[in-house]
Amino acid sequence: MILHRLMLIADTEGTNGRPLPEVIVRAAHGVGGQLIVQFRDRQLRDAELIRVIRAVQRRVPPSTVLTVNNRPALARALEIGLHLPASQEAPEVRPVLLGRSLHDAEELRRAVEDRVDYGVIGTVFETTSHPGRVAAGLDHLRDLTSQLAPIPSYAIGGITAERAAATIEAGAWGVAVRSAILSAVDPSEAAYQLHGSLLG
Repeated sequence: MILHRLMLIADTEGTNGRPLPEVIVRAAHGVGGQLIVQFRDRQLRDAELIRVIRAVQRRVPPSTVLTVNNRPALARALEIGLHLPASQEAPEVRPVLLGRSLHDAEELRRAVEDRVDYGVIGTVFETTSHPGRVAAGLDHLRDLTSQLAPIPSYAIGGITAERAAATIEAGAWGVAVRSAILSAVDPSEAAYQLHGSLLG
């Protein structure tokens, strides 16, 4: 499966009242489908989330990659990727794409043992979604990406179009963002600007 360099963390709370599928579809079209969407909505039940995911599947470019956070049965049923929190056990049945969040060397070791397809490393910069959490910084990102290699890594936490290039220079393959796209007035343009900043 293609690992695009831009990942959108998607939930219904960050869209400023707009329907989540609409925001995702606009973002995906803004980058010609070169987007990974990670559905991380803790409020929606499985049946509700399935409806959202299917609504997105019907409207995004076919190259768009969809994953779901910490719902292995749903990932298996929809044949989409699965993203795991740092402490969650990997499922016995491997999904089509497997990723894991990681913050330190021990969590990195678990990710390698699980043979993940990618890791999400954070929190790189301070972020409003996790107030009070100390930013790990670029040196931390550089250290973990080098240890995780050749497995691709995504930087997360306070990522903007202006900061994205620095994370690539520190060794990340791509970036994972939430509010930078979900809350943007124009999600299509926001995704386009972010994607462009990753390509140099």
